[in-house]
Order: sequence, then C-alpha cells, then structure tokens
Amino acid sequence: MARLRSLFTLLVAVAMTAALCTGPAWAAPQATPTAPAASQQGTSPSADGTSSGNATFGIQPATAKGVDNRDSFSYEATGGAIKTDYVAITNYSITPLTLHVYATDAYNTADGGFTVLPSTTKPTDIGLWITLAQTFITIPAKSTAIMPFTLHVPLNASPGDHTGGIIVSLTTMTHDTKGNQVAVESRVGTRIAVRVPGALRAQLAVSDVSADYHGTLNPFGDGSATVNYVVTNTGNVRLTGTQAVRLTSLFGGSEVSGPIADIKELLPGDSMRVTTQVNGVEPSFTATVRITVDPAAYPGDIDPAFSSVEQTGTMIAIPWSLIILVLLLAGLLYLAWRRYRLSRAEGAAGGGGGPKPSSSGSGGPARPGAKTTAAKPKVTVPAPKPRAAGPKVTVPAPKAKASTAKASTKPARP
Repeated sequence: MARLRSLFTLLVAVAMTAALCTGPAWAAPQATPTAPAASQQGTSPSADGTSSGNATFGIQPATAKGVDNRDSFSYEATGGAIKTDYVAITNYSITPLTLHVYATDAYNTADGGFTVLPSTTKPTDIGLWITLAQTFITIPAKSTAIMPFTLHVPLNASPGDHTGGIIVSLTTMTHDTKGNQVAVESRVGTRIAVRVPGALRAQLAVSDVSADYHGTLNPFGDGSATVNYVVTNTGNVRLTGTQAVRLTSLFGGSEVSGPIADIKELLPGDSMRVTTQVNGVEPSFTATVRITVDPAAYPGDIDPAFSSVEQTGTMIAIPWSLIILVLLLAGLLYLAWRRYRLSRAEGAAGGGGGPKPSSSGSGGPARPGAKTTAAKPKVTVPAPKPRAAGPKVTVPAPKAKASTAKASTKPARP
C-alpha cells in the first residue's frame, strides 16, 4: 500500500510538473505598570507565600480565629447576597512589613494559565464585589494577621461563575539593567469564585485553526506539521477538558499529534491558544486537520456529560523534494534525448554529402585480384538544330476520280 501511495504521489508530482513546468498562577515580582507574571513559587513555608529580597509573606483563607484548611474561597450566592469571611496574612520575614491588600478580577493568559489583573487596572466584576477591612496593613515579623472582608453580590449579577482573587503585595524600588529606577511589585493571592444560580451554559468552541507543513529532504519520506488553534469558553461556567488533534492526508493516511496538555481551568469568555506537533505526515498536497475537545466540569462541579466539540481545517503539504527530483530527472532525460537527436543529425549529414567510394582506377589503386572494369566513355548527343522556316506551300488534295462502270449485258457464265 505504501508503495502504491508513493507511485501515486510520483504520478501526481509529474502531472503538476507538466502543468506548472497548570495550576494557579499568582505572585511574582512585577515591574510597574507591567501586568504581573503569575506563578505559585515563593520562599515562604506556605504554598501561598512570596518573597521580595529579604521580605517573605503569604495569604490564605481563614476563620475569625485563625488559618483553616481551605485552598480557596468558593461560594454559591444569588444576586443581593452578602457574605463575610476572613483571610490570614502572614509575614515570614524577620522585620515588619507594610503590605497592600486588594481584590481584583481573574483571567486566562494566552496559554490558558490563571492570573489576575495588575494592581493598576480597575476590576469590572468580582473585584468590585469585595470590600476589605483595610487596604494597607503592617504586620510584625514572624506574625499572622486575620483580616475580614465582605462579599456583596449585586442584584443584577449575571448567572454563572465569577472568578477573582484577594491579593497582598509589596512594592520595592530597584534599578533595571540600564540603571533606571523602577518600582517592582511582588504579590501573592488566594482565589475567590462565586457561582450565581440561573441559566448556566457549559460550552467550548474551537476557532482559528491553522497548520503548517514541514517537509523533508527525502523525496519519498514523511514530514511533520505544526497545528495551531484557539479554544474559547463561550458559556458562563468554568470548564476543564482534554484535547486531541488528528491529521488525515489526501491518500487516506492518518496521524495524531503528540500529547496535548489538558485544559486546567478556562474561565467564561476567555480563550487559550494551543500549539501542537504532528509527525509522520504524508506530503499529499492537501490534508485535513481535525481538532476534538472534550469539555469537563471544573473539579467540585457536577459533570453534565458535555458533548465533544470538533473543528476542521485544511493544510497544504507540497512534496517539494519529490517535485525537484522529478524536474531533475525530466531535465536529464531531455538532455539525453537532445544529444541523441543531434548525433543522428550529424550522422545523416556526413553520410550523404561526401563522395562515394569508386571501384575505378581513378579512385585509387585497385586491390590485388579485384576485377576492374573500364568506364565507358560518356557520349553526348547534341539536340537537332531547328531549321529555318521556308515559304508556306499549300498542296491541294488530289481529286477523286469518278468511277464509271459500263453495264454488261452478257449473261454470266456458269
């Protein structure tokens, strides 16, 4: 079958030649006003801590009496609901710290990571629903402070999931590589999500599908393809999911991509761009790319058994190496044919233009024993000369004599 495909590929190439001739991302140092690069790393004993020089601090859910075992804040509340809760802010440093505390909205980065708006950007959603007891707090060294906050859900809050975070940050002054003084914000946060009941829609969409073929120097070898696409949460609840990419060639061959990371948490209205590699792709001039995404409920939610989402695209896969080989072979064949024609033409011209060998003595000495025949002299007979025309003589035709026969009266003899 593979040999048949290769033969078919060769035939198509000849025809063309003839025709054409992961996890939450939070605190990290940030140069104001650039948006924060969110990550979960830090030097504090807590997973929710960050470090800025010798300053190390963190934040996590708590009760009025102290830290609890919640990973984040999660509520289900109708419009108009009011909820009071607490965060624990810890200073792990050996000196007191004055920290900025605020709430803001969350969003997905281009690769699907979770992060929050910069402190210089005003929130428009859940970040406006949270009121903190204070926006700046000074915490002694090696101490923890419990801070209350109030969640007030607007009466006109839209159904679905609203996600954000409560952030604690420390701004320090430093110098960049050019010696300029810049303000660097180191921050860490804890998530907060509110589910507003109503008409919930769990839906993903795939768009902007593109694929680029990468050929090989082997005229009969397979190449690879880079596939790009965008997954968008077009519903109003948080979703996770798994992904798969399959590429089918014009000749029927099919290849799947390498492992693709699962969608960890795609927020309502947000998108993520996915890039993956497919190997073993036949250069079949065209190929079909099929992307399949299987949505799933965010951990803790009820899985409504979502249906798969599919999207297709087309890729151009030209076997340039094979085409070049065919062109080279065609060129060699043409040169060989042209040389053959020239040699035949030269041979024909040499055989008919020169004198033919003669068997007479004038052509050279006769071979011993060869019979020689003297050439007959060539006789030239001159054409008769025309005589001068004389006077025109008219010869009258002889007259016919009248035949007279006398009648005989004598009887015939017996």
